[in-house]
Amino acid sequence: MIADYLRTESDRIEWKVSADDSEKIIQAVCAMANDLGGSARPGIILVGVDKGGKVVGVGDIRKLDDIEQRLSNQLRSTKMVPTPSFDLRHEELEGKHVLVLSIEPYPVPPLVQVNSVPWIRQGTTTRRATDADVARLRERRPESTRPFDQRTHRLATVQDLAEAPLRAEYLAAKEGIVDAEVFPEFTAWLTQRQMGQLVDGVWRPNPTALLIHGISPDSWYPGAKIEFVRYGGGDVDSAVASRKSIGGTLPEQLEALWAQMEAHLASGVAEVRGPVETYRPDYPSEALKELARNLVQHRQYEGNNAPSRVEWFDDRIEFSNPGGPFGRASDGEFGEHSDYRNPTLTARLVELGYVQKLGRGIRRVRKHLEQNGNPPMKVEIVGYTRVILFKRP
Repeated sequence: MIADYLRTESDRIEWKVSADDSEKIIQAVCAMANDLGGSARPGIILVGVDKGGKVVGVGDIRKLDDIEQRLSNQLRSTKMVPTPSFDLRHEELEGKHVLVLSIEPYPVPPLVQVNSVPWIRQGTTTRRATDADVARLRERRPESTRPFDQRTHRLATVQDLAEAPLRAEYLAAKEGIVDAEVFPEFTAWLTQRQMGQLVDGVWRPNPTALLIHGISPDSWYPGAKIEFVRYGGGDVDSAVASRKSIGGTLPEQLEALWAQMEAHLASGVAEVRGPVETYRPDYPSEALKELARNLVQHRQYEGNNAPSRVEWFDDRIEFSNPGGPFGRASDGEFGEHSDYRNPTLTARLVELGYVQKLGRGIRRVRKHLEQNGNPPMKVEIVGYTRVILFKRP
């Protein structure tokens, strides 16, 4: 019962006066998801309750749906990565409407962070996690049960990373610190950024670091590449007009794949009004970019040497990836729910600007296709995931 949450604030219950204080709400959600105390209980945030426990409501009932939608979008934005599972609803209490936000503890690690900062709950206070808090959270799960992209590689070292851009980022972060002497040294900073950790006295990178910043990612993960093929017909027996094997770091792969798709993307007449002809692309470019991101973000790198594939035919494009939908993403219609096979890798791609939206990629693809006049996409899942886009008529 909602009345039970009005008795007092605690490490799993917080009151917020207004949904306008979205920054504090997001930090509190992050803290509840990290669940420092290991309670395994949902965290509850009541919006529309003041610090004295008095119900003040969230305002105009006519704007309630908009307030709820806006807050939900903010919680699913790239500010907080990975996005924890949460439920947002409104209830009437004492004649006023209150938003009830329920947050499930995230299976840390990886840590849930807001703008790359982890938050935790201590008593009735939400605060930034200290190094000791971070260490405590990371010890919660043994190495073997952590997500693949969090497990350190036992043979790799910091020398296997392209250090120059990472050190430039490190120095830029250090520059804004008043007391630079207490700023962590380089590998400790990489550990804070969830890119590896000390193992028996040697700093070892994890797959996130090797795939995004590695000197030679495919020497560690041979299947971590994209095969692009442009056929001159409607099936694989058609002549191959263009073929490219795209390797390198994941950002390099995305840049190269986008260049290939843009080079092959044509436009056709969409509408004729007198002497004026309106042209539209055969496929919406934003849909192609979103599916390219999905290839590197959600593919199954572990125990698999098969590459991702983009096969471009005269009448369709097929995006194929090793592995089916992960976790909660396998429930319901494809793209209805989101989950993270590679949460730390996703967080790093967000930081670098290669991923702009979280949990809404496939929905955005469907929207772009509809707006461009393309038929609905088709999805096939048989040990791998294939998304098929059909050319605009």
